[in-house]
Amino acid sequence: MSIAEYVIAALFIAVGAGTQACIGIGMGLIAGPILVVMEPTFVPGPMLMVAGGINVRNAIADRASLNAPAMRRQLMAAPLGLVGGVALLAALSDRSLAIAVSLFVLLAVAVQAVGTRPPEGRLADYAAGAGTAFSSSVAAVPGPVYAVFASHWPPAALRATMATYMLVVGTAIIVALAIIGEFGLRQLWLGLGLLPAVVLGLPIGRWLRPRLAGPRFRMIVLGVAATSATAVLIRQLVSA
Repeated sequence: MSIAEYVIAALFIAVGAGTQACIGIGMGLIAGPILVVMEPTFVPGPMLMVAGGINVRNAIADRASLNAPAMRRQLMAAPLGLVGGVALLAALSDRSLAIAVSLFVLLAVAVQAVGTRPPEGRLADYAAGAGTAFSSSVAAVPGPVYAVFASHWPPAALRATMATYMLVVGTAIIVALAIIGEFGLRQLWLGLGLLPAVVLGLPIGRWLRPRLAGPRFRMIVLGVAATSATAVLIRQLVSA
């Protein structure tokens, strides 16, 4: 990776981190499609490492709002999604991975934009756990899937519960990737190299919270994510 590419990647990570610190999702949406084109091995392992930095912040800052019963049910269902996602990832080429990430992002944006609201309760918790583990292991895009099933929660509860869930599941995914040979020293250094960009994103999140809260900010995030994913998808299809 060149210096210019690193700077671009760090900027996207910083914006994604600030967004996730503000609304609980955004890292994979904003940074994932660009990073997978720059360096396919960024997704999912290094991206999950980087997102772990902001998840630590959200889990600690909003810990009083943690929905522990829901998270326990989500963790019980996570292995199902994890196994399916890791199996699919092992079969994808670099180009297929870039297309898969873009399609995941576009599908997640569409679901969020339409405002789909699934049934609440225990079944929704199990679905959130399995679906989020699957999308995380394939595309490092957990937020939109999780948010669909927890969109009716208070913002602090969504941030705290998703962050704590992803600290457990993200670690499990990285271990699984290491076992199948998809996460090694190269991926480790890529993740560590971009962790400082998360620190840059924290003040962005603090600045954004009082200024762009609510539907307006949500639409901006979805718009940026859709544009980024569409550009990557077109590039991959044209180069076929």
